[in-house]
Amino acid sequence: MSRVIKYGIIGNGRIGRSHAQEMAGYPGKFELVACADHAPERRENLPKEYANAVKYASLEEMLKNDAIEMVTIATRHPDHVPMALQIMAAGKIAVVEKPVACSTAEMELLRQASAKHPGKLFFRHNRRFEAAFIKVRELCDSGLIGDVQYIKLYRSVGYCRRNDWMTMTEFFGGLLSNWGPHLIDQALCFLDSPVTEVWADVRRVISIGDGDDIFKIILRGANGRLADVEVAGCNAMPGREMEIVGSKGTIVFNGGPVIDVRHLDPATKLVSTTPHPENAGLSYGNFEEKLYFVEAKYQVPAIPMSIIWSHLYDAVVNGVPFPVTFDQAYNVVKVTEQAFAKSGFAAIKNFKSKA
Repeated sequence: MSRVIKYGIIGNGRIGRSHAQEMAGYPGKFELVACADHAPERRENLPKEYANAVKYASLEEMLKNDAIEMVTIATRHPDHVPMALQIMAAGKIAVVEKPVACSTAEMELLRQASAKHPGKLFFRHNRRFEAAFIKVRELCDSGLIGDVQYIKLYRSVGYCRRNDWMTMTEFFGGLLSNWGPHLIDQALCFLDSPVTEVWADVRRVISIGDGDDIFKIILRGANGRLADVEVAGCNAMPGREMEIVGSKGTIVFNGGPVIDVRHLDPATKLVSTTPHPENAGLSYGNFEEKLYFVEAKYQVPAIPMSIIWSHLYDAVVNGVPFPVTFDQAYNVVKVTEQAFAKSGFAAIKNFKSKA
């Protein structure tokens, strides 16, 4: 089945324009017919994707447009849940930008609304569709590096004394709420198991706002896997983006078009042996076996993250299950909430929910 989904965007800033540009890449599936922003200057001189969009000063006004089937939310973080509730109540589909909620309490409100309006709520966890992430998961699932033990996910946003609203806890700003959902979602996918333990350190180092600009979260899965998630806005020498350690090898991704893998040659036979309690020799290691490794490079596939909109289209029009489920999105919010609590990051207490 094929038809065009006519949609509107609430919030014409950076993210809203990204939504419009991405969906323009799927002609015949989406048509931008409306947009809304309370700031007059954000309703003027818009990109070409907005050429046929009716401009509104509020979400309330835009929701009166019967031509709109779907609204994507690209506003400040505290508005995401209240607006999603309004959109669903108006009988339209709500697509929520990350962070999809500022607390598990807000997620429960979305759960109730979604049950009342089935098929009307979607979450834009777009880095679930990051090409390198997809390929690394495929390599892990292939058994190439044996049993996955340790997952390290890292991003640097540069050494920057950022000073916009996204650095202010009043607006649920900071790196944990802004970048955290991306990598927490990926980490939970890699864990592929319920989280049994959370450790976190969240701190502000150089940011102009009171929000955090570096955090580290360690998650332990019920299956024994460990995920180490770190995002920094104050690191002048960034590290690897992904590092997966398995029982038979390691996968490393450091940006760019290639993923590096070093793993035991499948032809290698591990010797059945025991440790020796007597005095060791003057060298280190195991001299009873010789290990052979394969070093390989895998191309990152040409998959755009905007493919999430194609998945959304198939869900709405053809009833195909959307890859990002409510429970998965809920767990991302839950880990974020736990990380703030475990770290004792006091400034986040300045945030007050609008929902």
